[in-house]
Formats: sequence, C-alpha cells, structure tokens
Amino acid sequence: MLTTLVARLEDDAELFADADHHPVMDRLTLWHDADRGIYLRLHISPGTNELIPHDHKYSFTSYILSGSYTHVWRRRAEGAYAGEFTSQQVPLGLVTHEKAGSCYTLGYSLVHQTVMEANTVTLFMRGPREQNRSYAALDLLDRQNLGEDSASAGAVVKRHTDGARALEPDEYAELRGRLTAAGLLEPVA
Repeated sequence: MLTTLVARLEDDAELFADADHHPVMDRLTLWHDADRGIYLRLHISPGTNELIPHDHKYSFTSYILSGSYTHVWRRRAEGAYAGEFTSQQVPLGLVTHEKAGSCYTLGYSLVHQTVMEANTVTLFMRGPREQNRSYAALDLLDRQNLGEDSASAGAVVKRHTDGARALEPDEYAELRGRLTAAGLLEPVA
C-alpha cells in the first residue's frame, strides 16, 4: 500500500505540488481530504533536528516506520495555554524514545521538540487546522535587524518553519530510491 501511495505522486500533480523540502524533513503528501482539512503524509528526516519547542496548527498522529528519535514533550505553564510563549513557559514534561513501531497522538496546543536520527521515516496523519498558525518559543527564535532590545519595533522574527520549498522531481526520485533501499517500498518493476 505504501509503495502504491508513494508511486502515485508521479501521476498526481496536486499531491506532488504539496510535497516539500523542509529544513528538518522532506514531506510527501500521500492523501488529502480538502473538505475536512486532513492530510496523510510521509516524513523523511535527514537527521536535522527541531530543537526549538513548538506547537502545531493541528493535532496529529505519528507512526514511526523506521529510525528513531528522542521526543521531548513540554507542558505549558499556567497562563500559557495557547498562542505565543517563551521557553520558560513550557517546562520539561516527559522525554520518550520513539522507534519503529511507536505511535502517538499530539494535540495542537501541546509543545514538543524532536531529536531525530538520519533517515527516520514516519507516517503522519494531521488535521484539521485548529489554530491559525504554529508557535515556537520566542526567546529561542533567530532574530534579524535587532539592536539591544530584542523586542524592538520592526524586528524580523524568523519562524521555526522558515525554509520550506517545493520538492523537485529529482529529489522525489532520490527519496523514493532511499525508501526502497531501506525496505519500506517495493522495488519498481
């Protein structure tokens, strides 16, 4: 089934257009229900890590197909239940080791971080959107054009999600080859 879902991106322009390269992972959209805002994606990690505590626009369930990662769950302190927060407002809650076969669900307002090994592959079901945007610890984000006052007017804050771009066809072919070599996809006949 996974082989079929990944292969059909070659012939489905809408799904391929939704595939992207992100600084912390490559993402292939395998299925999308536009009416309900639900996505089924395959995430492939190059081993770059999301070290900034963050939440999501949506709740999601993740099933680890291969590889592993350390998952740092954080809890929001009183008064920081939604929206902007700093690292001091999301103290450590729980640290888990997610490996092939692990599955968990994370609510949209929960804050977490992941430290992934290279070539970790997850099946990721997300949606629908529950807040307008995701948030990351303000005190840990990169800031440009800042003087001494980091909260100065006109400061440009680089979001933790900056850097995503469309996946190129040759990158898709390379990902498909890696997934096949890892035994996650059947070889192309």
